[in-house]
Amino acid sequence: MSEQTTIINRLKEKFSKRKLKSLDKQPAVKREFIDIDKAKEIGMIINMNMCSVEDIKLLRKYINQLKKDSKKVFLIELNFMKKSSPEFTSSVDSVFINPSKINWFDFPSSAVQGKIKQRSLDILMNFDASDRLTSKYVCSFANAKTRTGTLTAGFENCYELMVDIPPNLNGNTIPTMIKQYDYFLKMLEK
Repeated sequence: MSEQTTIINRLKEKFSKRKLKSLDKQPAVKREFIDIDKAKEIGMIINMNMCSVEDIKLLRKYINQLKKDSKKVFLIELNFMKKSSPEFTSSVDSVFINPSKINWFDFPSSAVQGKIKQRSLDILMNFDASDRLTSKYVCSFANAKTRTGTLTAGFENCYELMVDIPPNLNGNTIPTMIKQYDYFLKMLEK
């Protein structure tokens, strides 16, 4: 990587983190802790590039369980491959984000942001453990009372609940996230 590219990437990251922090200071969304059993509408951010076939099956099962428990599920599906198509569109209310719908900073277009902001979520779970900023940005502006994600230094302002997921899970990241999120979100009392 050239020195110019490195400088540009550092500037991009610095600007992005500053933008994320400023979004969280907006007074529009009241943040609070919501127990998953009391939640009515749950959002999920899924990065399809990080999911195996087994992960997708497990996520479908989890979505179906939430629906069976009378939860409305809203899915924000990310796929960073240029010629990608949605995986979950037919099974759940969703927004699909691919390279044609994000800018240079990995932030979604204003049209996509508008669709996400319209939703009033009790809980938003981020199942994207990648270094991409898209999901963290979505968590920062989403109209969600409780935002849940993995512990990532520098992004504490994106979540009310952060879970420490061990880095070496040998492909078990999604199952571990589901277990951890479910466990900790059931412990919250309003």
